[in-house]
Amino acid sequence: MESNRSFLTQLQILTKRLLLRVIRRPLAELPNIFISAFFLFVYDGALGGVFGGSAQGTPFDFANGNFVNFILPVSIVSASVSGGASGIYLVEDIESGVFKRYQSMPISKWAIILAPMLVGALRVLLQAGLIMVIGKIIGADPAVGAVGYFMVLSIAFLWGMGFAGYSVAAGVRSGSSQGAQAASFLFFPALFLAPTFVPREALRGWLATASAYNPTTYVIESMRAIMVDGWITDVISKGYIAAGSFAAITLTFAVISAGKATEKA
Repeated sequence: MESNRSFLTQLQILTKRLLLRVIRRPLAELPNIFISAFFLFVYDGALGGVFGGSAQGTPFDFANGNFVNFILPVSIVSASVSGGASGIYLVEDIESGVFKRYQSMPISKWAIILAPMLVGALRVLLQAGLIMVIGKIIGADPAVGAVGYFMVLSIAFLWGMGFAGYSVAAGVRSGSSQGAQAASFLFFPALFLAPTFVPREALRGWLATASAYNPTTYVIESMRAIMVDGWITDVISKGYIAAGSFAAITLTFAVISAGKATEKA
């Protein structure tokens, strides 16, 4: 019990320190929020009339007459890129010598790695919340009711934590902020190798195969089930499993990477 309390205290202190760093750089959040909101408006404006309300009752009406509900998850998932800054934060600690001092202290490596992951996930949660507010203003209305907003945000939090862990691992292994930033660009192919603009059933050939093995697919589909279709529990649960598994895998990989970095030091 004492060990658990010590770990939680360490995690709280490290997380608070990184959160203060984020608060001191509020303008750093604006570009990603702007890009996600921009895509939401562009996608809805360009495709909404074809696939949404004006096509209601036609074969194109996979959005059940509300294309905002269908495309909103894409903007929310794209906000996960902000979690990539978590790797940069840890690299800054490595370059300044803070990370090395941590290694000489009785601090859990899991706490050192989990703290930036939590901060990255909180950044994603904040930005996803703002995108959700914008979506609500332009017509988003979850099929499962108001609780759907919180469900979508909870999936976004888990997914953001996983992406932050991926960035942290890349930053620790490369030892440079450029490495952490470059790793975040690998996210964009994953986004477009998913059923981004149409249901997965409409994908063909290699793209259909790629999307089936892409965890982003299940995150987007679970959010869409919440927003468009209602309580399809198997689809929704797959999103939670995909996001949670991604977070667990990247956390473990990041801790192993930190251990190897310690051995090199």
